[in-house]
Amino acid sequence: MILQLRAEIEQLKRRSGAAPFSKGKAKKNPKRAGRKPGQGTFRNREAPEQSPPVESVAVPVSGCCSECGCGFGEAVTEVVSITDIPQERRPEVRSYAIEIRRCSGCGKSVRGAHPDVAPDQRGATAHRLGPRVKALAHVMHYAHGVPVRKVPAIVEDLTGIRLTQGAITQHAMALTAGEIGARYAALREQIRKEPVTHTDDTGWRVAGKQAFLMAFVNRAQTVFRHVYDILFIDAANWVNSA
Repeated sequence: MILQLRAEIEQLKRRSGAAPFSKGKAKKNPKRAGRKPGQGTFRNREAPEQSPPVESVAVPVSGCCSECGCGFGEAVTEVVSITDIPQERRPEVRSYAIEIRRCSGCGKSVRGAHPDVAPDQRGATAHRLGPRVKALAHVMHYAHGVPVRKVPAIVEDLTGIRLTQGAITQHAMALTAGEIGARYAALREQIRKEPVTHTDDTGWRVAGKQAFLMAFVNRAQTVFRHVYDILFIDAANWVNSA
């Protein structure tokens, strides 16, 4: 009996040093510890795309064999690469010389039109950002979860282009009035027709008023809807009006 108790005490001592939630039993076929080959390293498995193509640097073999002193045979070339960001952060700036003419009869002012230039791009708003830097900001925030307040600093570090939090938010809101808004309306209409839809919400306050973010989820899609100043929520009606 004493020997059995001593054995149990020793087992408890060993367990006290085990990892949290350990059951004291080893797996039959445990996975190998550590990262898999290639994980956590700054290297590519495939040759990266080059745009534009860069000049290849020749690295010849000279001399003779260090082991026996004999000469080398026919050379075989292996292409290796190092991918990095440009040394200089130089934004691409395209200038448009907008011609302005005034009618000699009525005095009406007419401006030249270009598909890349907005009709109201003039005066204080004559210099604007292009679609690629806007897309980068939205991808960072909406796809990767970077807070809007951090996006301008990261974009400037990467590209040298300055933008503001307000510009990001205002452009996102403007996009909802076009093709994105139409697509969102179609998703809301589609989810209303699904036989089964799960819903959940989270609440917060905006300027002292209650606000909610509703999520409508099924196997095929997820649709979000935000509502402000709601005092009572009828989940059934929300699903019907989603």
